[in-house]
Parts: sequence; C-alpha cells; structure tokens
Amino acid sequence: MDEATGQQRPGILRTLGLLHGDLRVQHGLSLSGYLVLGALAEAEGGPVPVTRLTALLRESGDRVSYLLKGLQAAGLIERERRAGDRRTVEVTLTDAGHARFAEAETTAQALFHRHLGLGPHAG
Repeated sequence: MDEATGQQRPGILRTLGLLHGDLRVQHGLSLSGYLVLGALAEAEGGPVPVTRLTALLRESGDRVSYLLKGLQAAGLIERERRAGDRRTVEVTLTDAGHARFAEAETTAQALFHRHLGLGPHAG
C-alpha cells in the first residue's frame, strides 16, 4: 500500500513489465540488455567473459550471442577474444554503454522506488 496515496502499489511482475517497457521506449534496451550492461558496469572497466553473462542471464549461448551482437552494433559494448586463449570471448562496456546504462539505471531506480518503495530513496 502506498502510504501517500492510500492506493495499492503494483506488484513485482507488473513493475518488471513497466520497467521492460520504459527501458525499450526511453533507452532502446531490452531487460536482458540492461542486465548485461549492468554486469559490465559492475566490472568497472574490466573484461567479462561471455560465459559469465550467459550464467547471469541463464540463457543459451546462442541467445546471449544474439543479444551481444545487438549491443555491439549499437556501440554499447566491445567483444574480443582473450589474448592467450582464443576460445574465450570477453566483453567490455564502451563509454556510450556506460552512459546508456547510467541513464537506464536512473529510470529503473525511480520506477522501483515509485512502485515498490525500493531503492536509494526508500525510507
């Protein structure tokens, strides 16, 4: 219940749906794309193996590869084979990716605070 308005807040499922829509419309990102950018941002500029992103999303390698191709085409990430182990592909966030994630994170934090009372502004 929202104490200020006395209205029932949307549940987690509805809020995730709203987030998915807001990410698409405002930032051109899918929810999975947002999660990938977030994982890369948490790596603080260090490369992240694709296998770690696949485990995070619990998606197939093909699905994650497709997702990463789109993020790379948008200039948000870079993918390179690891020196010394050409079998391992690593992903890093570009400056544009950092900026896009920061904007999307602001949107997500505001939405979660508004609808669930969660986030840095929660009392």
